[in-house]
Amino acid sequence: MKTTIYYFTGTGNSLKIAKDLEEKLEECELIPIAKVWEDDDLASSSEKVGFIFPLYYAGLPKIVYDFLSKIELGKSNYFFAVITNAGDINNTPLQQIETILNAKSKTLSAGFFIMMPNNYIIGYDVHSEARQKEFFEEANKKIESIHKTVETNEKNLGKDIFEKRRIKSEKFNKGFRDNVYRYDKSFYAEDTCTSCGICVKVCPVNNITLEEGIPQWEHKCQQCLACINFCPEKCIQFGDKTLKTQRYHHPEITVKDIINQKN
Repeated sequence: MKTTIYYFTGTGNSLKIAKDLEEKLEECELIPIAKVWEDDDLASSSEKVGFIFPLYYAGLPKIVYDFLSKIELGKSNYFFAVITNAGDINNTPLQQIETILNAKSKTLSAGFFIMMPNNYIIGYDVHSEARQKEFFEEANKKIESIHKTVETNEKNLGKDIFEKRRIKSEKFNKGFRDNVYRYDKSFYAEDTCTSCGICVKVCPVNNITLEEGIPQWEHKCQQCLACINFCPEKCIQFGDKTLKTQRYHHPEITVKDIINQKN
């Protein structure tokens, strides 16, 4: 395969970008990180490798960091990253990827940020539908540019991106990665829960079980928020932070799409 894109998604923003880019690139396949990250023999043989994922706490999601650290990339020579976010843009995730690739005697060729609607509803409410539409329109334009860059093996990262380390952001992100498994202690389901099991199915790391029909979180959470945003009854809460917030998932990404990233 000429290009392989590895993606991680919770509520569909990164998956939508990955799908749209796959359609434009010649001989391209999508592989969900949630499906392969624990494989013993994790390797890519494609000429080009892309990583598409959301920004978490100013840097890489833990699952993405662990996946990148593990995968063998000896047969690949062009690497690019597309990072979705709701406005908090900095170079830390690109610097993190570059550090990991350097340890494998590789280097990051290109990096991109695409702003998408907020899904981090334990911190902020969702954007209006009108604002979401604006995000999607801008994302389509950005994908055209990314396609041209990747198709022609262009490099768009200067040395200054990697030389100016954002120590505070890196420390912030490391703190998140070191502690994220414990963050799910604040999740709970209200009495309106119907025991439908969708939260169990959409969790990319199988962190949720049903005990007597009630969701229980097993403390290996990635904080992707698929469970809370895809709950059809809107009965899953995170402490008191989501009692008044709306829910969000990309309108073109279905529950089945999210479930399939594990299969």
